[in-house]
Amino acid sequence: MKRLINSVLMIALVSLLLSSCGGKDTISPTPNPDGGQHEVLWSYDLGFGGLVDVLPAVDENDNIYFSMVKEDGATVVTVALDKDGAKKWDNTVEGSSTDKVTYADGKVFVVTDSPTAIHCLDASSGNTIWTKDLTADYDFEWMPRLAYNNNKLYVSSGQFFYGYLMAIDADGNELWVKQGPTMGASFNLSVIGNQLFFMDDQYLFRYDDNGSSCDSVWAFQLPNLKTGNRDRSMITLLDLPIGADGNIYFREDNITIVSPEGQLVNSINLDASYNEGYASNILLTSDNDIIVGKGNLVKMSNNGDVIWESNINDGLIINPSFATAPIISANDNFYDAQLFGLYCVKSSGELDWKVNAETGGGTEYGNLHTPVLTHDGNIISVSAEQKMVRCFKGDGKGLATSGWPKPYGDYGNTSSR
Repeated sequence: MKRLINSVLMIALVSLLLSSCGGKDTISPTPNPDGGQHEVLWSYDLGFGGLVDVLPAVDENDNIYFSMVKEDGATVVTVALDKDGAKKWDNTVEGSSTDKVTYADGKVFVVTDSPTAIHCLDASSGNTIWTKDLTADYDFEWMPRLAYNNNKLYVSSGQFFYGYLMAIDADGNELWVKQGPTMGASFNLSVIGNQLFFMDDQYLFRYDDNGSSCDSVWAFQLPNLKTGNRDRSMITLLDLPIGADGNIYFREDNITIVSPEGQLVNSINLDASYNEGYASNILLTSDNDIIVGKGNLVKMSNNGDVIWESNINDGLIINPSFATAPIISANDNFYDAQLFGLYCVKSSGELDWKVNAETGGGTEYGNLHTPVLTHDGNIISVSAEQKMVRCFKGDGKGLATSGWPKPYGDYGNTSSR
């Protein structure tokens, strides 16, 4: 009993600290929770876990794919579950780290470090179709960033002093490889049509795939940072959203918008509250409005005007803290799975519903990570610390199909439009 009381007090203290940040001179809608039942529909025991953020890919039939490193630090396991949480298969390869998997056209692409490699798995069976060892074949040292479009897999990787772009066909054959201007490998990789966008610590680049190679189109010099370094951008720049307007959006100290022609469209100044203790990525609505977390959740137009800032403090102790941007559903609601609960915020910025310890939610509603939505609107979150994958009943609305509604852009995590 004493241990339970101490645990509750610790949770309360941490929650109070997390919910202490707020904004000024903004429109703060009044929370209006309407309750609802969002029970656990199923759970799957992984049997292993760790302190890691895992964002699954979801295919057209709501099968779920993700990869994690086992506790030995030398093995990457990719797991496939069906929409009811039954295990379809797992696949084990050598590797000391991995990243979000990419699903496309019946294949699952897995990246590893040590060795630097790409593994193409059959989504139905889990069998390895092909493996490309970038360490052995190209002497690459950086874990690849992937983007799938045009029936091609685009790859950013590199050696210590040189970055490279590569295109691979569906059978794993190299179509072209070209040394880029980056030091090592880029932080990110996104594609629209045949246009490839990526960043290093000095420039945003556009390269175009011409079929037999790729051409450098422009390099946009990044603005100077207030902090004088780009350490925090190593987190926020892992995603590079492309708006419905075709513009490229990226977040550092501020938010910068660049046109497909490489011209500055806008630079949105973010005050210190966005950069103190938070390293939120940004998402885009179908209207090119920007969603960003800063403890509160903020929606702003692409000209920088704050449309609303949530100020959800209806709990006795536990309130949501948006350290990252949530995902956007087809009815423009926002869903987030956090350390202390599961939350849905309306498109107006009001709280729609929450499940946490204060509303009677058990331990299954804790230690959650950024969720994904199935096509029927159920909510999937991998709780790596608890070694569990859970599916929570949603609201019947799947992922938004326009804008940039989640990291990597769509159900398949393809980083493409």
